[in-house]
Amino acid sequence: MSIDTKRLSIGKLLGSVNEVYRIPLYQRPYNWGKDQWNDLWEDIIRLEGEETHFLGSVITISQERYKGFSYFEVVDGQQRITTILILLTAIRDMAEEMDKDRAAYINNYFLKSSTIDETEAKLILGRKDNKVFKRLVEKKVTMDEAKNEKIVEAYYFFKDKLQNSNFKWQIIYARLLDSLDLVLMVTDSYYDAFRLFETLNTRGLSLTSVDLIKNYLLSRISTNEVMIEECIEIWDSIIENIEEIESVRHDKVRFFRHYLFSIEPGIVPIPKLYPRYQKLIDGTENIINLIEDIWAKSELYVKLFNGIIGIKEVDLKLNTIVRIEATTSYTLLLKCLSENLQKENLIKVLEAIEIFTLRRSICSISTRDIDRIYNHLALEAFKQDNPVKYIIDYLNKRTPSDTEFYLNFQSRDFTRSSQTKYILEMIENELTNNTKEKMINSRTDVHIEHIMPRELIRKRPSDIEYEWKIELGPRASEYSLFVNRIGNLTLLGSELNITASNNPFNEKKKKYEKSVIHLTKEICQKERWTFEEIENRSVQLASVAKKIWNFKNLL
Repeated sequence: MSIDTKRLSIGKLLGSVNEVYRIPLYQRPYNWGKDQWNDLWEDIIRLEGEETHFLGSVITISQERYKGFSYFEVVDGQQRITTILILLTAIRDMAEEMDKDRAAYINNYFLKSSTIDETEAKLILGRKDNKVFKRLVEKKVTMDEAKNEKIVEAYYFFKDKLQNSNFKWQIIYARLLDSLDLVLMVTDSYYDAFRLFETLNTRGLSLTSVDLIKNYLLSRISTNEVMIEECIEIWDSIIENIEEIESVRHDKVRFFRHYLFSIEPGIVPIPKLYPRYQKLIDGTENIINLIEDIWAKSELYVKLFNGIIGIKEVDLKLNTIVRIEATTSYTLLLKCLSENLQKENLIKVLEAIEIFTLRRSICSISTRDIDRIYNHLALEAFKQDNPVKYIIDYLNKRTPSDTEFYLNFQSRDFTRSSQTKYILEMIENELTNNTKEKMINSRTDVHIEHIMPRELIRKRPSDIEYEWKIELGPRASEYSLFVNRIGNLTLLGSELNITASNNPFNEKKKKYEKSVIHLTKEICQKERWTFEEIENRSVQLASVAKKIWNFKNLL
């Protein structure tokens, strides 16, 4: 990593006559507000004597010189540099009234750069922001624009401060240029700049890598303004699509990994995603075709996650994929939808993914190879005469056997998760011949119920009784080995679940009798609830599960 680092005052940073700072297209618009503006103002007016204030770091990428100008792309520090130049613009306009020479100096040396033949703005912002900022520097903005434009609002904020402060504008001007410092870091590599940004800001890789992918795409077509506009418009649609599911912790980078794995062989970790996309972009002749394909897949991705393909049976299966935490399969499913797989075949693939996922999960098989499995299927299955059979066979060979699944299902602990709830629902459906007549309509109304409670102590106003411990006898201390077994779990409506609570078994049965759920009602036939009942019921449910999640159903 080659980096040139130096600590500079604002005056020295902006004072070079031929240097231009450019905000790349992937950066967000200017979004600082009154809190940040006021912080900067307070930092300036609190300075005393020879004191200096450190503003932080600015990371830039050195670009090719053009017409005598040295251009630097700002990777980090956009908001600070923009705010400082807005404040300088307000100071210039204050100076116009009493010191025109100083105003001209600010304008020509800090707001603009120049060569013998050319003049350029000191700071070039993104598309929308740059138009507003240019109008501000050229004194063409009006007070009305402050209502809608952050840059103009910031200008009037500082202008008001300058007019009503106990400090003269000359003092603010001098302190801004001479007493505020920052560290300027310059590299000539996007990748190095990105790594440096990550290190200094301790932020996650996901968002920034996606932004850099966009920037690299745009850099490939930088000489074609029409194409850039088209690409940016398409890209914005991609991000809007992905952001629809961000609220459920499905960040942008996951889509870009799934997209890449659905079209290219090999798996890359998140830190290497950006370099891998660079290779993909470099090997692409038509950038518009690539970005349009990413957009089309982002549309499918949202439909996959939300379960809104438009075919009832398929949508139900897609919702199941989310519930059982099998969304890694989107690599393969993106390919299936792109290949226009028919309804019956798509349902078979979804069922195969469900069986594969649940069996491996119950048997605690490592997920380390999951991405590679779906990457292989996405690239190879549709080269076969029968893609669906190939997918089913491939997943089946990497799935625990009936015996492994059966034994693990009855002996392992189950968490109170969406996956566990789904398993219990499917067993209920199987026991009621899949009529679903006895299931409560809204899953949010049904809770996972521990028959033997997770805590055995029952509190009463008069005393504390150990009824469950008495019921379990000398083996009571072993309850933690059985409490989370599948045989000790059932489904119960929320109101019944609350009232059943940690009650003794005989009192719980009174609540279970009111339930419409077969799994729960049949428990009422038991006289006692001990470890033996839990073990027996676990074996019974394991047999049902082996029947439900079996590849033989797909053959």
